[in-house]
Amino acid sequence: MTPVSSTEVRDDRILPFTRVVAAAVIVVLVFAFIVLFVLPGQTDRRFAWTIHPSMTAMLMGAGYGSALYFFVRVLTERRWHRVGLGFLPITVFTWMMLGTTFLHWNRFRHGSFPFDLWLWVYLATPVVVPFVWLMNRSHDPGSLEVRDAMFAPMIRRAMVATGAVLGAIAVWMYLDPEGTVAVWPWGLTTLTARAIAAFVALPAVAWLAIAADGRASAATAVLDTVAIGLVLLLVAVARSWHDFHHANVLTYVYFLGLVATLAAIATLRVSMFRRIEDGDAARSDPKSVA
Repeated sequence: MTPVSSTEVRDDRILPFTRVVAAAVIVVLVFAFIVLFVLPGQTDRRFAWTIHPSMTAMLMGAGYGSALYFFVRVLTERRWHRVGLGFLPITVFTWMMLGTTFLHWNRFRHGSFPFDLWLWVYLATPVVVPFVWLMNRSHDPGSLEVRDAMFAPMIRRAMVATGAVLGAIAVWMYLDPEGTVAVWPWGLTTLTARAIAAFVALPAVAWLAIAADGRASAATAVLDTVAIGLVLLLVAVARSWHDFHHANVLTYVYFLGLVATLAAIATLRVSMFRRIEDGDAARSDPKSVA
C-alpha cells in the first residue's frame, strides 16, 4: 500500500459530504429567514413557537439570513480553510439551541410541521456540524495563501477581548434568562432570552476562532457573515423601533453597538487588504529579499 503524504491529505479541499450538508442547510435557512425576518408577525402559524414582539423574530431571522450567506459560501468555495472557522461558532449555537428546546419544551407548537422541522434540525446539527468540521480540518494546510496576511498581534488581542465580552454576555443570558428579561431593551420571555443568547454566542466564538487562527483568508467569510447579520439587524431595528423601551439606556447602547461593530469590521477588512497589498509589494521588490 502506498502511503499518503501530508501534502496529499492537506489539499485544502472541501469534502463532497460537506457540500451536501450545506445544500440541505440552505433550504432550511431560506424557510427560517422568510418566516422570521420577512413575515415576523406570522410566527403563530408558520414557526415552531409564537414569538412576540417582532424584533425578536427579526433578530433570529437576521441570524439565519447571515448563515444563509455563509453556507452558500461553503457550497461554492474551493478551499476549506476559507470557511472552516465558521463551523466552530455554529456548533456552539446548535448545542445552545438544542438545550433551549428541551428547557422550554412546553412552549413549542407540538404536532406542527414547523416544530417537527425545528426539532429534527436541532437534533441533527449538533452532531453533523462538528462532524463536518472534524472530517475537513485535516485538509487545512495551516499556511498562508499566496495573497494573504496574518492579523497583527494587537488586533488579535482585541478580537479575544471582544469574543470574551460577548461570550460572557451569552453565558449570562443563558444561565439567567429572568435577569435578561428584566433589563433587555425590548420585551422577552425566558425562551427568547436563551434563543438570543445562542445568537450572541455566534460572534463571540467567531472572534475567538479568528484570533486563534490569525490568517486573513480564513477570516473573510466569517467576517462577511457577521457584517451581513449586523446590516440585517439594523434593518430590523428600523422596522421594529416601536418594540423598544425608549426610556431604557440599553436601547441606545444596543443600536450604537451594532453600528460600532459594523464599522470595526469594515475597518478591519480595509486593514486586511492593505496588509496583503504591502506583502505583495515586499515580495515584488528585489531589494526586500535578503
